[in-house]
Amino acid sequence: RFVFDNEVQSTENMKLRYRKEKLYGRDKEETLITDAFCRVSRGKSEAFFIGGFSGCGKSMLVNTLRARVNVVGGYVIKHKFDAWSQERSLSGVISAVNQLCLVLKDRNTPPKIALLANKLRDEFGADIGLLARIVKNVKVLSPEFVSPAAAEEAGGGDKMNARSVGFTLSRFMRLVSSPKHPVMLFLDDLQWADDTALDVIHTFLSDTMGSCMFFVGTYRDNEVHADHAVFDLMKKLESSHVPTNKVSLTGLDREDLNTMISDALCLYPRICKSLSEVVMQKTKGNPFFVLEFIRSLKDRDLLKYNFHQKRWVWDEGTIRAEDITDNVLQLLSSEMNGLSDNVQLLLKVMACFGTKTCESVIGYLVDSAEYSAVRDGLKKAVSDGFIERNIEGTFNFVHDKVREAAYNLIAESDRKQFHYNLGRVLHSVCEGKDVGDTILLIATQINHGKEFILKDNELCLPFAKLNMAAGKMAIDSCRHKTAYAYLEVASSLLPNDHWESNYDISLRLSFMMASAANSSCKYDEAEIILQRILKEARCTKDKLPSYFLLSQIFQAQGKVADAYGTCASILSQLGETVPESVTPETVGAMIPETLRMYDQVYGDDWLATKMEDNTLRNVLKFYGAMANSAFFFKVHHIAAYLICKVVQLSLQNGVCQHTPLALMQLADIMSLDGNNVAISHRIANNAMALSKKFNISDQNAELQLIFFHAVGHLECFHSGIHRLRGCFESALSSGNAEIGFFCAGQLVNYSIISGEKGLTSLLKDIDYYLHLLETYKSEVSKNYLLISRETVSMLIDKGETTSIEAKENLGDVTDPGNIILDTFYCHQVLRNFWLGYGERCRHFAQKGFARIPQGKYFFHIIKFYYGLSLLEMLKKKLNSARQKEVEEIIESMKVAVKHADSNIRNKLELLQAELHGLGARHN
Repeated sequence: RFVFDNEVQSTENMKLRYRKEKLYGRDKEETLITDAFCRVSRGKSEAFFIGGFSGCGKSMLVNTLRARVNVVGGYVIKHKFDAWSQERSLSGVISAVNQLCLVLKDRNTPPKIALLANKLRDEFGADIGLLARIVKNVKVLSPEFVSPAAAEEAGGGDKMNARSVGFTLSRFMRLVSSPKHPVMLFLDDLQWADDTALDVIHTFLSDTMGSCMFFVGTYRDNEVHADHAVFDLMKKLESSHVPTNKVSLTGLDREDLNTMISDALCLYPRICKSLSEVVMQKTKGNPFFVLEFIRSLKDRDLLKYNFHQKRWVWDEGTIRAEDITDNVLQLLSSEMNGLSDNVQLLLKVMACFGTKTCESVIGYLVDSAEYSAVRDGLKKAVSDGFIERNIEGTFNFVHDKVREAAYNLIAESDRKQFHYNLGRVLHSVCEGKDVGDTILLIATQINHGKEFILKDNELCLPFAKLNMAAGKMAIDSCRHKTAYAYLEVASSLLPNDHWESNYDISLRLSFMMASAANSSCKYDEAEIILQRILKEARCTKDKLPSYFLLSQIFQAQGKVADAYGTCASILSQLGETVPESVTPETVGAMIPETLRMYDQVYGDDWLATKMEDNTLRNVLKFYGAMANSAFFFKVHHIAAYLICKVVQLSLQNGVCQHTPLALMQLADIMSLDGNNVAISHRIANNAMALSKKFNISDQNAELQLIFFHAVGHLECFHSGIHRLRGCFESALSSGNAEIGFFCAGQLVNYSIISGEKGLTSLLKDIDYYLHLLETYKSEVSKNYLLISRETVSMLIDKGETTSIEAKENLGDVTDPGNIILDTFYCHQVLRNFWLGYGERCRHFAQKGFARIPQGKYFFHIIKFYYGLSLLEMLKKKLNSARQKEVEEIIESMKVAVKHADSNIRNKLELLQAELHGLGARHN
């Protein structure tokens, strides 16, 4: 350590021997973070937060763990949030996951990558396009993983939002992380992150389905208030039972600082003490400031190498007497002012882009006359230690303070102009080229000088279009908050009369803004923009997407009446007569009429007839949305009327993308009558077959859900559960959370009835779904899941250790359409049979028979368990009335088995065998 063998004979070439790899004075914290990671590598996710002033060594502490993570086969990914970057929200986390794809490609052999690609295909299925849309780099794992064309703005069909993006990323992380390959996600400078990014971190870490992640977050604790989102994240993680560690770093103590200087000067610690005392007074022990302060002493010849003594020497008194700033920023700025023009230009340019700059951007700038010298400046800045090259092909400032000092090279009064000129040059160099995300960088720079654009009317429209293109690119990669910011600038650049002078651009831009606001959960802003479109649009055709999106926003907010009214309004404008009220008698006559039409028309000729009239397709779309509103409004006969209306229009005019869902809903209506089971099954199967002719992946989850609600009991339960699980994940990934949670409720019911999973494993699944419901602040299917949870808990240990305080809300017990009550009665029958309470089983069975339609599977399940309960009572005491009831149950199940052999035959044969055995014993 103290051997100094240096052949250099000039003091100008002498360098201080900084030990950059060594972390000083953090032994305790290093042990804590290492122990935390070791726990994660055993299979449990954990979080580690590090607070402290800028320059105190937070990142250095985290970097000490990299080698250990790599040794055990883990992966390290990092993103640094930036106060000057657009990536302060979810896009920052997406950037880190994109980085993970490159790490996976680099660290694994081709066979392992092929195996991983197969796992992704199995997990995501048709949703692989959704993943590729968010994580562009997933294509390095397989060339076929490419993003599909994003939903057209005019369609209003893109439902993806921050939560759906987070859920999709969580599915990916679950697949690529494991105890053998834990993922360490390091997010630096969390004080610049917003709640959307941190919500995704909570999703990652609270995932109970198999993720193995070590999250490390650093933040400047002197720059965050008590209400900052980072502290909210800590509370959420603790409430979700995620182990959460917190440490705070301060300056080095005198001994550690002296050791640091001793190493840099290659002198014994006792010799350096006098210098260390001066440095401590000036820097308060801040490690980064210490290094910069020592370097400044050398640059000013207050610290120099003496070749006669073969050691560094200094004059403590001279140093104390010198007017040396105790502000690291001023120290760095003073040093940078002495650099050449080329280096200063490079530093200014990079400071405008934030803490990092892509190599490709430097390449674009070199092609311009104004910035051709930046490449030479870059070489010098790297050699001087201001800039470092990252393995990802970016150039980074070595520290935030270096970036801040570089930005201070630009006079505050000149900064807007500098950004603007930089953006203009980049724009001219890149015009006509496919530059990818660089367009966002260009727009950001130009937007700094918006006031200069507004002074020149000829520039306003081109740069409004530039921001629209940036917004579109951000939307395509699900960065909706970022998109909204660009689109807002675009809107401000249009003239006051833009609806008259630039109608097409105004219409497209406004709808994009409304979509981005909706996906960012800014429902009020989206509604205001949509209402403006409806006011300014010149024709009904141009209003259609806005009407539909508005109805969806109302539906998402629970404003069902407003959603229904919005659809009714536009249907009237499209020439449809929407009755103010519909009687059950009208619907009763309409259903058989629709079935007659279906039997007459359905066939190859009709299936080959496509509905060409776009207006009529929109009519079907709005009728379908109205039917959903009527269903949630619990006006089921009106929903049935609207469904029949859509089916009839399709039968009369040909098929379109809205036909399969309408047919499936018709099958669901028919299934309410036990006599129509075969008809319902046929229509449902035809609807599924028809759906494959259209690219309607966004409807797949809803189609599957209704299929299993209507006739799922006629299919094999085990394959049905697998499909429902896929639909649940697909729905949440695509932003259709309501449908996803309904799928979860359905698959849990099927799992209980079929015995597809062990009870303990099933309880874990239910708790996972309930946790997601809480995260989404949704009540959809919560009561169904709570009912199922209580059943599983009772079967495990009679609820002694597994029960929870939350109880289901059964709703209005007088409502004949109350499906929650039907579910409750079925589960009560099942519970009481297994607990041996025969009379209670009988009580709830009678209630269920009085409510549940005979065509529904719950009806047969109640009969089965009630039959078993009766047989148990008959074993104790013969009773002819009870025996007759069992015989009637068997006869009814003989009819049901004709339609659902795989799910009912075993139950029928069990009842027959028990009854036969009972008779034999008594004989």
